[in-house]
Amino acid sequence: MGRHRDELRPAAVAQLLRLRAAGELRTAHVRLVADAVGVHIRTVWTWLAQAEGTGSPEKPERRRFRVTEEVIEVLADYQGNVKRAHERLVEMAVAAGERPPGLTTLHDAIARDLDPGFMAGLREGIPAARGFDPAFQRPAVARNQVWEGDHKQAETVVMMPDGKPAKVWVTWFEDRGTGYVMGWAVTAGSAHRGSVLAAVRASVLREAPYGPPGGLPHLVRVDGGADFLSKTVRRAFGLLGVPVHQVRSARHKGGVERLNRTSMTRFFADLPRYTKAPRLDHRRRLGDTDPPLMFEEFVRLLGEWVHQHNTEHVIERTGMTPLEAWQADPTEIRPEPSASELRAFMLESDHRPRKITSHGWSSTAAPICPRTGWAGSGSRSVCAGCRTTPTRSTSTPSAATATWPGLPQQRGQRGTAGQGAPRTRRAQPGPATRPETLRRAPTGTPPAVHPARGARARCAYDRAGGPRRT
Repeated sequence: MGRHRDELRPAAVAQLLRLRAAGELRTAHVRLVADAVGVHIRTVWTWLAQAEGTGSPEKPERRRFRVTEEVIEVLADYQGNVKRAHERLVEMAVAAGERPPGLTTLHDAIARDLDPGFMAGLREGIPAARGFDPAFQRPAVARNQVWEGDHKQAETVVMMPDGKPAKVWVTWFEDRGTGYVMGWAVTAGSAHRGSVLAAVRASVLREAPYGPPGGLPHLVRVDGGADFLSKTVRRAFGLLGVPVHQVRSARHKGGVERLNRTSMTRFFADLPRYTKAPRLDHRRRLGDTDPPLMFEEFVRLLGEWVHQHNTEHVIERTGMTPLEAWQADPTEIRPEPSASELRAFMLESDHRPRKITSHGWSSTAAPICPRTGWAGSGSRSVCAGCRTTPTRSTSTPSAATATWPGLPQQRGQRGTAGQGAPRTRRAQPGPATRPETLRRAPTGTPPAVHPARGARARCAYDRAGGPRRT
């Protein structure tokens, strides 16, 4: 009622002043205004006296201590420390022979006249002040109108198949209109652009086990992460006809950031070996001795939680579960490409022409086996047929080179499957190091020729005694 009274006071007092100027003011008029506003009749007479003294029907301001430019400069000198600023103001007031303000009075004036963001800027700098800027609210959008994507490191430790503990990353996309988690991918170690492409594929496809929600969005909103802005990811989105928008800060994609925080409190916090658990001392946390989850079990539990989030969690913004909001939206869905087309869109290439010769074709980074193809790159390239690393050597088979699994190994040879062969010192080419005899290939072995780079480039199977052209 006080705010309503202050709003009615100027108009009521102005009318009474006009009646007094015309000589028609009566006590009945003053009592009528007092009853309408809800104050005592003496209060209305006081308002009239104040209006005649100031010449304005407005309520006069209270005499109180206010924050001036001089006070702001003192606060800036002491980086927002109100206690030290008050001590300095007391010294200045005593030197000028004035009455200094009290500490509580200064606190009240700062809370009334200055923004919290201004004080945060004085204490911690401009980035802290930006945290108090007013946050805008994006307009409601239809399904598949906008997707938001992000990486989230799982705040837990899982056991990998090789028996080593590690942390994993979750990459997911959320539909901004319905809050539905369109697709997700789990990466052991660090997330990369392949994680983004896997999550995109799971989000777009509508067939089981990905659907029924899916299709192509009209816009994808991401932050400045190098994985989301890589050439491969941008090329894949470009082939799908989906523009990618980079936001300036995380709060500009608040939907997926809210999903990240929800996963912290509703999923990761319930897992063993939670890395944000309460501390027992400066070294130990609660549950540090619990056995970690296996990687496959973590993926299974994450899939169950995402399904529960999509089908059971009611979003306050829509009043429905994400799946119900998706099904209730009549917006037409952009058709998604087929699985084979989607796979082709997400292939990565360096766009360099390759020359095919009688020995196959080669790459600067790795040799290519013309019969079986090539898997890997650089020192970790593996022949898909013999599962060993092709090398470019002109020396005789060494005892340290890798052999194809199943070959009869000679004394001192060490067989490795799917790994790069150890590097050996190259022997100078000569008659002694170029045997011309043909050796019989073991039964069931791949074909003899494995040209990789040049006439003398041979894979590990060829060097281990397989037949080769002379």
